[in-house]
Amino acid sequence: MAEPDLKIRQPPTRPGLAPVLVLGLVGLLVMGLPLVVIRPARTPAVPAVTVVKGKMASKVDFFRDSKVREILRRKQIEVLVDNTGSREIATHDVDKYDFVFPSGQPAADLIMSTRLKSNKEAHAYLPFVSPIVLATYRPYARALQDAGVATAMNPNGSNPLYYKINLGRFVQLSEVGVRWNDIGIRNYGIENSNLVLAHTADVCLSNSGGTYQGLIAYAKNNGRAASAESEVAALAQSLKPLYRAQGAPTADRVPYYLSPEGMRIAPIVVIYEHQYLAHQLRRPQGKPDEDRVLLYPADHFETQPSFIALNESGRKVGDLLRTDPELRARAVELGFRVLDADQDTASPLLAGLLAERGIEVPPSDNNHTRAYLPPLDLFEKLIITIGGC
Repeated sequence: MAEPDLKIRQPPTRPGLAPVLVLGLVGLLVMGLPLVVIRPARTPAVPAVTVVKGKMASKVDFFRDSKVREILRRKQIEVLVDNTGSREIATHDVDKYDFVFPSGQPAADLIMSTRLKSNKEAHAYLPFVSPIVLATYRPYARALQDAGVATAMNPNGSNPLYYKINLGRFVQLSEVGVRWNDIGIRNYGIENSNLVLAHTADVCLSNSGGTYQGLIAYAKNNGRAASAESEVAALAQSLKPLYRAQGAPTADRVPYYLSPEGMRIAPIVVIYEHQYLAHQLRRPQGKPDEDRVLLYPADHFETQPSFIALNESGRKVGDLLRTDPELRARAVELGFRVLDADQDTASPLLAGLLAERGIEVPPSDNNHTRAYLPPLDLFEKLIITIGGC
């Protein structure tokens, strides 16, 4: 059988198209017009984003704030943070992070003296401060005022937001078993047979919980920081029952305080001033929350949250926190007392913003006497004994 005759057909062409194209190009050249070759546009290079990892405590709300993240993104920086207690930062490995941000000086000193002794790149920044306060509700502040334990700091105001509390007298009420009903909370329409005390975060994990124990130890020690092991041991044993009486501690008391059930769960909680002021600044202008108030310890202690850069990436963020106007302005909007250029005193930015928003300005440091914590090794002994860490 003969092989089949296979023929390959050429694809059909549109008649006259190629000659037309050739004639068109020749015509352009004859007329002297330039031949323009159109090339695809290049995509502009996107600046590289530096990812900076941090481990931090209560100040985590700063770096998780959407405006702060936006400001940093415009500077090609993205900060990723893990949230934990300040003392937990000090006692766990930090090598995989670019910075750590404990909420107070004791934890920062512990980190610098133990975890980072060999890190020559480590550098501490103090971008802002926020005092330890006792957050409560107006009826409880008035009951404490009636009992001679608290005093309104603006007695001329009809609904003052800030009170001064004598921690020595306050703790004495707890030690002798005084209940809220015993000091007249019923006069304000509340029935509460619980012990008069403040609720804190876990002293083994948090700076606020530990610092509060140091403050009441200072008050119980007649306004003097314990300087001997025997003093610390005795104070710790006397404070341990009060710490246990508050029940199981939680990591963060602020959500409870701001919830509608807060007054029932824990009428007084230990927090930072900025957490309260941020709540007030989120409200409509001229309409502060007058049901929630602060109690400032008469013996004042200003926590110093320390941003500790562990390498060059961390230092870049630390420098921005101290100098960038946008980040400093946003810190004020989040309730922090930013420091002046010399890192010595708080700038007037926070007071100005609060006044502008119709919120009573809290007292300055000059309105208080200062409290002091024991030396670091003794302070650690106090905390470990009270909390059973």
